[in-house]
Amino acid sequence: MRKRKIALVFAFALVALAAGGYWWNQHRHVSLRDAVNPRYWLRRWRAEDLYDPATRLLYHGNRSLREVALTIDDGPHDETTPALLDVLRAHHVRATFFVVGENVRKHPQLARRMVAEGHEVGNHTQSHLPLDTLTPRQMRNEISDCDMNFDRITGRHLAVLRPPGMHYNEKVLQVAHELGYIVVSDTWGAKDYARVTRDFIVRGTGRWVENGSILLFHDDYPATVAALPRIISNLKDEGYRFVTISEMLAHLPRPVIVAEHH
Repeated sequence: MRKRKIALVFAFALVALAAGGYWWNQHRHVSLRDAVNPRYWLRRWRAEDLYDPATRLLYHGNRSLREVALTIDDGPHDETTPALLDVLRAHHVRATFFVVGENVRKHPQLARRMVAEGHEVGNHTQSHLPLDTLTPRQMRNEISDCDMNFDRITGRHLAVLRPPGMHYNEKVLQVAHELGYIVVSDTWGAKDYARVTRDFIVRGTGRWVENGSILLFHDDYPATVAALPRIISNLKDEGYRFVTISEMLAHLPRPVIVAEHH
């Protein structure tokens, strides 16, 4: 009987801890496993869950600042990227575009426009292959070729990297580190690649956004173009400020300064 009571008390404590974790993080950005793990909350309290200096991987922005980063992957595309850039310009918002080298080569004028209008541009590899399936040499080629194409067109190098599909492993992080990159994760993805509606994207963003969010969109879907004006207006109304990834890194509790590599 006593063992049963102890088990019930222990189970109740675990449930209470999990509930407390979810209450603390109202949008449930942590897994149940992390929510009941005191070490996770200790790391979070120390802001060690935002950026890992050993792997140079950004997970999350500063939770004390009401700012978010719009990140837009896979472009540029001539059908939708101009419209996206028009929306951002109209709302005076700067985003971070993670571009594919092959698309940069096809649409150089759009890469130049991104730079001219003050957006940050990051590396999304040359041909959008999953990096964790490649050899280290192939990884280097995919990353370096994208940078080379961008440099030839804009005269600038890339300093932040998002692996396609966020498929990475220890070797990918090592190669990225050796090439001088900071790898950028996301806190919420719009899933616009699944051909969802504009309203789905708007609702999802509103539900999952929080201080320091890194929001991931793709620039080749009309629903994303249609959703962005409402998303930007809604977040501005809620007091959010839009920052680039480099700005977000500089605003961390332990600031990280992004330097363009050569």
